[in-house]
Amino acid sequence: MLRQTHMLILVSCLAAPATIIDRMAVIVGKGVVKDSDIERDIRVTSFLNNTQPDFSTESRKAAAGRLIDQELMREQIRTGEYPVAAESDVDHALAEIRKERFANDMQYQQALKKYGVTEAELKDRLSWQLTVMHFIDARFRPAVVVSDQDVQRYYDTHRAELMKQHPEAKSLDDLKPQIEELISGEQINKLLDDWLNQRRQQTRIQFMETSLQ
Repeated sequence: MLRQTHMLILVSCLAAPATIIDRMAVIVGKGVVKDSDIERDIRVTSFLNNTQPDFSTESRKAAAGRLIDQELMREQIRTGEYPVAAESDVDHALAEIRKERFANDMQYQQALKKYGVTEAELKDRLSWQLTVMHFIDARFRPAVVVSDQDVQRYYDTHRAELMKQHPEAKSLDDLKPQIEELISGEQINKLLDDWLNQRRQQTRIQFMETSLQ
């Protein structure tokens, strides 16, 4: 009888479904970055970049860094009441990806399966990317100032490259709009980096996985 009881317990344990624990990887203020968030970021990023997913320590560290920045921006977007991307814009972005990279729906579905990504996860990423672009433009572009001297300096430094990219251009005036946008982009990136560094210093960030530091 005792032996039968032991066998029943063993069978019961073997039949019980395994519980998958989604561990916390990083605490960012009141937000949390989980292991599943890091893996999903790597998979979706690889899908969008058409590269092989890399789950090495360095790749996970880079993904964790991206997700920390996203948490910092998400809080600012929420408290600052910045608008989120419209669903129609997300659908358009997805349609462009499908048109440019896949000949038909079968290829698209096979790629999703290959990368272990669902269409819902892909749309979530596209929605977030568009929301961030709107936030960056609204938050930092008003502080950008591009002078004529900046344009002239950029033209003198990158003239050969600019002429190669725009063979139809004959003078600085022909390239001025493009140069102004390039300089604006550089300034916006610098303002964003400075803001993120400041937010990191002001926010409690605790790495539960030390390898991600």
